[in-house]
Amino acid sequence: MILKQTGSLDKLAFADIQINQMKKIKRLSNLINIYFSYISRKEKCNYLPIRLWIETSARCNLACRLCVNKDIEASLKGDMDFGLFKKIIDEACDYVSDVNLFHRGEPLLNKNIVEMVQYAHDKNIKTRIHTNGTLLNSGISEKLIKAGLNFISFSVDGYTKETYEKNRINAKYENTMENILDFLKIKKQLGLKTPFTVVQVMEFDESLNQEEFQSQKTQFIKKFDGLGLDKIAIRTPHNWGGLLEIDGLRKIDRKNDKLIPCTFPWYSITVFYNGMAYLCPQDFEGEIPIGDLNKVSLKEIFNNDVIMAVRNRFKNKDVKDLSPCNNCDRIWRQTVAGIPKEYLKAFLKDSIRKN
Repeated sequence: MILKQTGSLDKLAFADIQINQMKKIKRLSNLINIYFSYISRKEKCNYLPIRLWIETSARCNLACRLCVNKDIEASLKGDMDFGLFKKIIDEACDYVSDVNLFHRGEPLLNKNIVEMVQYAHDKNIKTRIHTNGTLLNSGISEKLIKAGLNFISFSVDGYTKETYEKNRINAKYENTMENILDFLKIKKQLGLKTPFTVVQVMEFDESLNQEEFQSQKTQFIKKFDGLGLDKIAIRTPHNWGGLLEIDGLRKIDRKNDKLIPCTFPWYSITVFYNGMAYLCPQDFEGEIPIGDLNKVSLKEIFNNDVIMAVRNRFKNKDVKDLSPCNNCDRIWRQTVAGIPKEYLKAFLKDSIRKN
């Protein structure tokens, strides 16, 4: 009897391995298809989006220097209804590989965030959260981990209390660091490899030179010794489609920089908390709506007239009057094989990662 049970378990394990391999092959095939569609600037794609940004909350408890959420009117902010979320996930589960459960706001402000992670996980969609970490506690951390969250990144804009609190208005450095360290300890105690955990730092402090940054970085990284942090990600701020104006940001040089067509219209959709869909997470104010998911499906909007017209504009490099694209510093970048270099390696790893 024991041998029979063991044999059944071996068969189930083998079946799971085969399913995971098939999923990985399918993802790779989708990436190749997307690549050639993007490179050839196809207006109509013969596939559906593989990644979604779903804004679980447009609200935020901070007012950060490097974010324009603070400039959005309170009347235009809210949390996504769980029923709407389920509708979107039910439509997406056959073709979407992963979903970012965040956009302009802090995702942990949505009271249903754990249930949202669990629902998407149960539909075999990988889930990702980007959070400021200020609202975490041991209970929420454990629930998120056990719900099957695949990826979490903590946004920490500074290696020291002084820089962090200058960039992250209304946050306390000690509290945030304690929350992140506790999350890592709980994950380690549970003996789980997921969620893949990243601490993301925006290196932005006008008063520091590179040598000071390096010294502070070394001391900061030591805080995570032995806790199983998967990655420290170093970022530089971008201008949110021209909405963020602050000294120290890279300026667009239209005479010398090369215009690189945005990749987002060829592989993803961004959904605001109220169900309105847009082409790109850099469209912070929702200037290019492509459909209302309360009324239509993801399939209906991915190749509709609006999105195909935008793809055509990029094909012809005619974005001078296309806002917010015309002022976005993300489309003036270096490339590898015709694809924007920044985040390419991370995107490929995320797309074919097993968990």
